[in-house]
Amino acid sequence: MNWLRRAVLVPKESKLEYDQRRLGWSRQRLLSWYRDRAGVIVDSHDRQLAVRQRLLELFPECRVVPREMVDAGIDKASLVIALGGDNHFIYVSHFLRKAPILGVNADRVRSHGGLLELDERQLEAASDVLRAGWGSVSAWPRLEVRVGGRFAGLATSELFIGERQRKHMSRHVLRVGELEEEHKSSGLLVSTPAGSTGWYGHYGKPFTADARWVLTEPFPRGGRLRLGRGVLTKDRTLKVRSLNDAEGIVAVDSLEETPFTFAAQAEVRLSKHPLHVVGMEGL
Repeated sequence: MNWLRRAVLVPKESKLEYDQRRLGWSRQRLLSWYRDRAGVIVDSHDRQLAVRQRLLELFPECRVVPREMVDAGIDKASLVIALGGDNHFIYVSHFLRKAPILGVNADRVRSHGGLLELDERQLEAASDVLRAGWGSVSAWPRLEVRVGGRFAGLATSELFIGERQRKHMSRHVLRVGELEEEHKSSGLLVSTPAGSTGWYGHYGKPFTADARWVLTEPFPRGGRLRLGRGVLTKDRTLKVRSLNDAEGIVAVDSLEETPFTFAAQAEVRLSKHPLHVVGMEGL
């Protein structure tokens, strides 16, 4: 397989680049505004630019698509390289159904990169692997959610169902199979394995298959709930009926939101469209 035949690189802007673009300020004005954080931000900017430049030298075939110009067209690529951090990787994944994705950490000093396969130390070896047509592809589970019968997104990491402002009590009726239960909490969190070391990690241990749901900060505390947490397999569907009376939402990876106000209905299941993630074991 020729991974690089129609490869696309989607780099994330550094904070300095992003702030200059959105504010229109000069570099000097930004550095003054950053105050004691200026050194950290500039150092990270320099590291990210160095990794970006090295990647372009090693993969000159790549078509570069700025993050703000990404659209569904990148799904036709032979390989999509997401250069940034975990959040950037998840953002890029929202445009993919078929194309494989490779995550590269742009700044391993400042970015955890738990979902990313490479950093600058493995780029040369990765170039050899990709040109030789090696490497593996894993199918990462994703969540599919529908609200009122309409598709509302694919989640690579997690779904949050509840009030937009978590200071408000979230209310819903959760149904799984023949079991139904009314809940009060700060929201319902449904996680994939990729998200299990993030937000979900505050409520349960990491896992590697299927999906998990958990009721966050349930009320009353210590109450016995049959559906307060559980495992979502391919033959199960979570059905949620909103009892929210403020500003309920369904949030997909904290990137996309759909209103979930009183009487709205949502269905959550494992998607038939997993994320195809490129791995390079042993590098």
